[in-house]
Amino acid sequence: MQVSTLLEQIPESISLILEPTLTQGALYLGNLTSLYKAAQKNQIKVAVSICDQIDTKDIELEQHLCIDLTDKEDSDIQKYFNQTNMFIQENLNKGNVLVHCFVGISRSATIVIAYIMWSQRITFQQAFLLVTSKRSQVYPNKGFRQQLIKYQQELQQIQRQ
Repeated sequence: MQVSTLLEQIPESISLILEPTLTQGALYLGNLTSLYKAAQKNQIKVAVSICDQIDTKDIELEQHLCIDLTDKEDSDIQKYFNQTNMFIQENLNKGNVLVHCFVGISRSATIVIAYIMWSQRITFQQAFLLVTSKRSQVYPNKGFRQQLIKYQQELQQIQRQ
Protein backbone atom coordinates (compact mmCIF):
# COMPACT_ATOMS: atom_id res chain seq x y z
CA MET A 1 0.00 0.00 0.00
CA GLN A 2 1.29 3.46 -0.84
CA VAL A 3 2.22 5.79 2.01
CA SER A 4 -0.04 8.58 0.71
CA THR A 5 -3.06 6.24 0.89
CA LEU A 6 -2.14 5.21 4.43
CA LEU A 7 -1.72 8.80 5.56
CA GLU A 8 -5.24 9.61 4.40
CA GLN A 9 -6.65 6.67 6.38
CA ILE A 10 -4.75 7.10 9.66
CA PRO A 11 -5.23 10.25 11.74
CA GLU A 12 -2.08 11.83 13.15
CA SER A 13 -1.31 10.64 16.67
CA ILE A 14 1.77 11.83 18.54
CA SER A 15 2.46 12.12 22.28
CA LEU A 16 5.17 13.92 24.19
CA ILE A 17 6.69 11.31 26.53
CA LEU A 18 9.73 13.10 27.94
CA GLU A 19 9.83 16.90 28.11
CA PRO A 20 12.85 18.68 26.68
CA THR A 21 15.45 19.97 29.13
CA LEU A 22 18.25 22.48 28.84
CA THR A 23 20.58 19.70 27.66
CA GLN A 24 18.26 17.27 25.89
CA GLY A 25 15.49 17.30 23.32
CA ALA A 26 12.02 15.87 23.78
CA LEU A 27 11.06 12.23 23.23
CA TYR A 28 7.89 11.66 21.23
CA LEU A 29 5.92 8.47 20.59
CA GLY A 30 3.60 8.28 17.63
CA ASN A 31 2.16 6.51 14.64
CA LEU A 32 3.23 6.44 11.00
CA THR A 33 1.28 9.58 10.16
CA SER A 34 3.11 11.51 12.89
CA LEU A 35 6.37 10.88 11.07
CA TYR A 36 5.04 12.64 7.98
CA LYS A 37 2.77 15.29 9.47
CA ALA A 38 3.96 16.10 13.00
CA ALA A 39 7.72 15.90 12.60
CA GLN A 40 8.15 19.39 11.19
CA LYS A 41 5.87 21.20 13.62
CA ASN A 42 7.51 19.43 16.59
CA GLN A 43 11.02 20.16 15.26
CA ILE A 44 11.84 16.46 15.02
CA LYS A 45 15.06 15.82 13.17
CA VAL A 46 15.60 12.21 14.27
CA ALA A 47 13.29 9.20 14.19
CA VAL A 48 13.20 5.52 14.98
CA SER A 49 10.77 3.72 12.64
CA ILE A 50 9.68 0.24 13.69
CA CYS A 51 7.50 -0.86 10.81
CA ASP A 52 7.33 -3.77 8.46
CA GLN A 53 7.14 -3.09 4.74
CA ILE A 54 6.79 0.69 4.94
CA ASP A 55 8.92 2.86 2.69
CA THR A 56 10.22 5.80 4.72
CA LYS A 57 13.12 6.84 2.49
CA ASP A 58 11.38 10.06 1.38
CA ILE A 59 11.39 11.47 4.92
CA GLU A 60 13.94 14.25 5.42
CA LEU A 61 15.61 13.71 8.77
CA GLU A 62 19.13 14.21 10.07
CA GLN A 63 19.16 10.65 11.45
CA HIS A 64 16.70 7.84 10.81
CA LEU A 65 16.94 4.34 12.24
CA CYS A 66 14.60 1.90 10.48
CA ILE A 67 13.82 -1.49 11.97
CA ASP A 68 11.77 -3.97 9.97
CA LEU A 69 9.73 -5.84 12.59
CA THR A 70 6.19 -7.20 12.65
CA ASP A 71 3.89 -6.71 15.63
CA LYS A 72 3.65 -10.36 16.59
CA GLU A 73 4.11 -11.94 20.01
CA ASP A 74 7.00 -14.08 18.76
CA SER A 75 8.90 -11.17 17.15
CA ASP A 76 12.24 -10.62 18.89
CA ILE A 77 12.14 -6.92 19.72
CA GLN A 78 14.53 -7.22 22.65
CA LYS A 79 17.50 -7.75 20.34
CA TYR A 80 17.08 -4.09 19.28
CA PHE A 81 16.99 -2.55 22.78
CA ASN A 82 20.70 -1.76 23.07
CA GLN A 83 20.81 -0.29 19.57
CA THR A 84 17.69 1.83 20.00
CA ASN A 85 18.65 2.95 23.52
CA MET A 86 22.00 4.24 22.31
CA PHE A 87 20.48 5.82 19.20
CA ILE A 88 17.79 7.62 21.20
CA GLN A 89 20.24 8.76 23.89
CA GLU A 90 22.81 10.09 21.42
CA ASN A 91 20.19 11.95 19.44
CA LEU A 92 18.28 13.38 22.40
CA ASN A 93 21.53 15.19 23.14
CA LYS A 94 21.08 16.89 19.74
CA GLY A 95 17.32 17.57 19.69
CA ASN A 96 13.84 16.06 19.54
CA VAL A 97 13.38 12.36 18.74
CA LEU A 98 10.29 10.52 17.49
CA VAL A 99 9.83 6.79 17.96
CA HIS A 100 6.96 5.44 15.88
CA CYS A 101 5.44 2.31 14.43
CA PHE A 102 2.29 1.89 12.39
CA VAL A 103 -0.22 2.96 15.07
CA GLY A 104 2.02 3.85 18.03
CA ILE A 105 0.65 1.29 20.45
CA SER A 106 2.88 -1.80 20.63
CA ARG A 107 6.25 -1.82 18.83
CA SER A 108 7.24 1.82 19.30
CA ALA A 109 5.82 1.84 22.82
CA THR A 110 7.98 -1.17 23.68
CA ILE A 111 11.10 0.62 22.42
CA VAL A 112 10.24 3.76 24.41
CA ILE A 113 9.50 1.76 27.57
CA ALA A 114 12.82 -0.10 27.20
CA TYR A 115 14.64 3.21 26.75
CA ILE A 116 13.03 4.71 29.86
CA MET A 117 13.79 1.59 31.91
CA TRP A 118 17.42 1.79 30.83
CA SER A 119 17.96 5.55 31.04
CA GLN A 120 16.07 6.17 34.27
CA ARG A 121 16.91 2.85 35.92
CA ILE A 122 13.32 2.02 36.72
CA THR A 123 11.22 -1.14 36.48
CA PHE A 124 9.02 -2.21 33.60
CA GLN A 125 5.91 -1.36 35.63
CA GLN A 126 7.18 2.14 36.47
CA ALA A 127 8.17 2.84 32.86
CA PHE A 128 4.89 1.42 31.56
CA LEU A 129 2.90 3.68 33.90
CA LEU A 130 4.95 6.72 32.91
CA VAL A 131 4.41 6.10 29.20
CA THR A 132 0.69 5.28 29.53
CA SER A 133 0.18 8.45 31.57
CA LYS A 134 1.33 10.37 28.48
CA ARG A 135 -0.24 8.10 25.83
CA SER A 136 -3.22 6.09 27.06
CA GLN A 137 -3.48 3.79 24.04
CA VAL A 138 -0.05 2.22 24.68
CA TYR A 139 -0.33 -1.55 24.89
CA PRO A 140 2.67 -3.71 23.96
CA ASN A 141 1.64 -7.18 22.84
CA LYS A 142 2.05 -10.06 25.32
CA GLY A 143 5.34 -11.24 23.84
CA PHE A 144 6.81 -7.73 23.98
CA ARG A 145 5.70 -7.32 27.62
CA GLN A 146 7.42 -10.61 28.48
CA GLN A 147 10.59 -9.40 26.76
CA LEU A 148 10.44 -6.12 28.73
CA ILE A 149 10.15 -8.06 32.01
CA LYS A 150 13.15 -10.17 30.98
CA TYR A 151 15.00 -6.95 30.10
CA GLN A 152 14.17 -5.55 33.54
CA GLN A 153 15.84 -8.59 35.12
CA GLU A 154 18.94 -8.11 32.93
CA LEU A 155 19.15 -4.41 33.82
CA GLN A 156 18.81 -5.22 37.54
CA GLN A 157 21.66 -7.73 37.28
CA ILE A 158 23.89 -5.15 35.59
CA GLN A 159 23.06 -2.57 38.26
CA ARG A 160 24.06 -5.02 41.03
CA GLN A 161 27.50 -5.57 39.54
